[in-house]
Amino acid sequence: MKKSSITNILKRSVLAASVITLAGCDLTDTNNNPNASSEVSVSAVLTGAEVVLGFSLGVDAGLVANIYIQQVAGANGDAASFDNYTTSPGYFNSSWANFYTNVLDELQIVQRTATAQQLPYYSGIARVLTAYSYGTLTDLFGDIPYKEALNGNSVTNPKYDGQADIYKDLQAQLDTAITELSKPVSANLGATPFTDDVIFKGNIANWLATAYTLKARYAIHLSKANPQEAAKQVLAALYNAGVYRGVPSNAADAQVVFGSSATNANPYYQQNTYRPGWIGLGASFVNLLNGNKVTDAPTTPEGQNVDPRRAYFATPSSGTTYRGSAPGVPGAFSRIGSYYGAATAPVILISYSEAKFLEAEARSILNPADPLAQTALEAAVKASFAKVISGTGDAYATPQKQAEYITAKATLTGNATKDLETIITQKYIALFLQPEVWSDYRRTGYPAIPLAANATHSANPAGQIPRRIPYPQREQSLNKNTPANSTYQQPKLWWDQ
Repeated sequence: MKKSSITNILKRSVLAASVITLAGCDLTDTNNNPNASSEVSVSAVLTGAEVVLGFSLGVDAGLVANIYIQQVAGANGDAASFDNYTTSPGYFNSSWANFYTNVLDELQIVQRTATAQQLPYYSGIARVLTAYSYGTLTDLFGDIPYKEALNGNSVTNPKYDGQADIYKDLQAQLDTAITELSKPVSANLGATPFTDDVIFKGNIANWLATAYTLKARYAIHLSKANPQEAAKQVLAALYNAGVYRGVPSNAADAQVVFGSSATNANPYYQQNTYRPGWIGLGASFVNLLNGNKVTDAPTTPEGQNVDPRRAYFATPSSGTTYRGSAPGVPGAFSRIGSYYGAATAPVILISYSEAKFLEAEARSILNPADPLAQTALEAAVKASFAKVISGTGDAYATPQKQAEYITAKATLTGNATKDLETIITQKYIALFLQPEVWSDYRRTGYPAIPLAANATHSANPAGQIPRRIPYPQREQSLNKNTPANSTYQQPKLWWDQ
């Protein structure tokens, strides 16, 4: 039987997404703009771009990055190559193409058409998602085609832009999106987004909050070079004259929620369905869920203060025992649990919990004694609890256990180094399956995960945790401007110097 890679699973998913059963994503009343061209409907194109972004973020970015950061493990099959970084650059061909061709090209159509038809809400949404998609790509690969990327056959060898320039422009694009989304409804000469927007159903206030929180995310990425300035920019994005304007609650999380049928189910569910056992949970992540140290042996008995989310993030490996896979060692034990592993589970782009982690880190950098840093950290962890935990049958997830966990695991001390570790470790757990945790690791070194076994080879000298993904084989072969000799370590990303 011919094997399929996890990226090939995504190829099938993207094809399914193009003919997705609309009811599965609650899109049965897709809003059609009466002023839109018969050839290009911004409504239909936006829907497709959002759904494919959700799929691609889940597998192309999420599972790959989260294997590197040891939340999940490439436990068996072709996925095992991701666990010790021996994956051929050819595996990343579809990751690159899905973002550029199936998301960014489509968003460009939305943006150009909406601008021509004076539909600033559609254009603003497309700009936010474009910034998000380019931000994801550059955080995976480093320098990428940007200014010349979407010109089709007119530019067959697009130049690579430096990440510093890309980051500057992402902030500018988000500012422009905020201006467009801040216009009155009457500025739209046609229908405004509604159920065709599968992320927010046309809620423009939520899109504005997402844009401000993305600005804060990209600002904190620069903390390695200038932590004070990065922290100031985070708070400037999240607050205006003391008034909070980031993602305001779990109900305003930017996420794509999937359907229950085989053609439109959550990508993690599809991965486990098509290739059961390929993806397990990493020992580092399960150790933390068990209340242990990230570097403990996978078989270490659970400690005190078991994470209240454990039963929702993970499945037992046997009985009531939870165990992760040692990095680089084949074999699946605990797997993705019910919250993210269900067919209808969401893929999260950015959340209230992340916004509050950003605030906690920024305040702690500027003043380790600031009590509002603790307030923000508690809000972030509690938001994660509220989003994930359901029912009352789990003895580890009672209100008392949740309070005890925060006291033991999420209390700041005023020591800047120790508090950064606390904040980033809690963020690592809360942002399960989101590629942002890899960015956090590369800029802070937390959590201090162990090296993977059998991970030393020519593309990854010294067996270190990857700092980047090598450029895809097809890009190396077809675009003469592709930087040469990329590995899992070099050249480092601009913000990871």
